[in-house]
Parts: sequence; structure tokens; C-alpha cells
Amino acid sequence: MLTRFSTAAVLIAAAIALGYLLAGVPNVEGMSAVTFLAGCLLGAGAGALVGAVSIALFSVLNPLGPPLPHVLVAQVAGMSLIGTSGDLWRRLAAIVPRPEILAAGLGALLTLIYSVLADYGFAASMGRWQDPWPVIIAGIPFSAVHIISNAVIFFGVSLFAVRKYKIGTDGREA
Repeated sequence: MLTRFSTAAVLIAAAIALGYLLAGVPNVEGMSAVTFLAGCLLGAGAGALVGAVSIALFSVLNPLGPPLPHVLVAQVAGMSLIGTSGDLWRRLAAIVPRPEILAAGLGALLTLIYSVLADYGFAASMGRWQDPWPVIIAGIPFSAVHIISNAVIFFGVSLFAVRKYKIGTDGREA
């Protein structure tokens, strides 16, 4: 129990550190990949918790100020989904021929969902909760870079997980 707790705490710290480290690179971040890895190593619930706590602390403690409440809720929901999906990937890695391709695809899909949620949260905070499409469409160029970069990052993280933890050999870590 303590080992899982301390591993989760280290992953939260790593996610936040990567968030600040890459803050100067527009639409490229490592927090999603760390959260995904947390779900892979610790299970769906712990992955969701790592994602929720990481993004909440990162966003609320942002030197530029915290996000609007709707955006924060969307970020927490999106990052929690990413953490949960790490466990799904771990389970599927044993039955797919190229788990790193699956991870890249999941990274792209999950980042798309996260982006739409965050953009919807922003639209809702502006009172456009019934017609968020102009806000979501305006975010497409930014989201595209985020989606592509996360697909590449998830590919790399999955290679690490497969080699280091033997993920994909029998669906469990070694």
C-alpha cells in the first residue's frame, strides 16, 4: 500500500514538474504521458487520481493564475480519463501485435477528447455552453499540435513501459 502511494506521489510530482518544464513549448506537454504511465503501472483508479491531482495542482498553482472553474473541471475530467486509459492499454498490450502503435493512437484520441473538454469548458465559462462550436473550432490549430505531439510522446512512453516493465508479454508488469 505504501509503495503504491509513494509511487503515485512521485508520478504526481513528475507530472507537475514536466508541466512546468515544458510550459514554454506551445501545446507540447508531458503530464498526459506521466498520467497514462501511472494508470499502466498502478491501475485505473490510481491513474485517474494521479491525473486529477496533477492537473488540479498544476492549474491552480499556475503563475499566470488559475483557470476558470469550468475549464478546471474539464481538465480534471480529461486527465482522469487519460490515467484510467493507461490501465486499459496495459491490458490490451498483451493481445495486440504493436502495443506502441496502440499507445500512440490512444494518445491522439485521448488528447482530442481532453482538448474538446477543455475548449467546451472555456465556451461554457463564456456562457456559450449551448453553442460551443465556434470556440472548439477556433482551438483546432492548437489542438492539432497537441494531438500529434502526444501521439509521439505516448509512443515513446509505451516503448519504455514495454521494455522496462515487460508490459505486453502477459498483460501484467513483471
